[in-house]
Amino acid sequence: MDLQGKIEKFNVPEIFQLIASGKRTGTLGIIRNDQATMFYFKGGQITYAYLPGNRQRIGERLVNKGFINNRVLDAALAMQKENRGKNRIGKILVEQKRINEQQLATILTEQISDIVYKVMSWDKGLFKFYDDKFPTSEDESISLSTESLILDGLKRTDELNNLKKQLPDFNSGLTWKPVSDNTRIDLSLSANEWNILRLCNGSRTIDDIINSITDDTAEILTILHKLLKQKIIEPSPTGTSQTEDLTHLELQIDALAGLLNQYLNKS
Repeated sequence: MDLQGKIEKFNVPEIFQLIASGKRTGTLGIIRNDQATMFYFKGGQITYAYLPGNRQRIGERLVNKGFINNRVLDAALAMQKENRGKNRIGKILVEQKRINEQQLATILTEQISDIVYKVMSWDKGLFKFYDDKFPTSEDESISLSTESLILDGLKRTDELNNLKKQLPDFNSGLTWKPVSDNTRIDLSLSANEWNILRLCNGSRTIDDIINSITDDTAEILTILHKLLKQKIIEPSPTGTSQTEDLTHLELQIDALAGLLNQYLNKS
């Protein structure tokens, strides 16, 4: 039986639960706007997840955990380039004995979990499950309990809903709050906070800001709440959503789904 449809009618946790309870093996493709993500399942358990543009790659996570330094990562990336990307960074580092299998598993678990939690917050898009098909062969994979990820994701969703209640309507624009000439402002913001602040140009809505970057939705909303509370930004009365109309969006999603389908069936 084909498993496909729109997230508006069939949410992501329910999709994961169906695959887990049926102990199915294959690839789940989910597309929202111009973001396409893929999850590999074996016997209903998640073994791999891929989200283009995901903020932190495996190598960066290994550095942040202190498992390797930037010099080791750069050398591994150079070797990967020489091999034309045939091997993943994790496999190269394990073979070089720069990290061990357990360290790689820790990072993979963290990365896959982050992608699952992000996608579970999506409330629109298109999904399709491809039985016994995988577009790539992954030497970096583990087996994670889909049920556990769903439960953790639902807890995060509750936290997300609480954050939403503290913010203006998601169709509201956000803009920098004007200050008088004599006012001194000392801004101490992280790189992520600056990246989100620059998007608050008055014309983008909160929805637009969420859709324009790939960070975790809860993190984006937390930062927006902080900027509003510190009166660095404010709702813009002239804000107009840049989100595309539904008909055009559905056509775009269908086109992307077709490309994914061709990719999965090319061999």
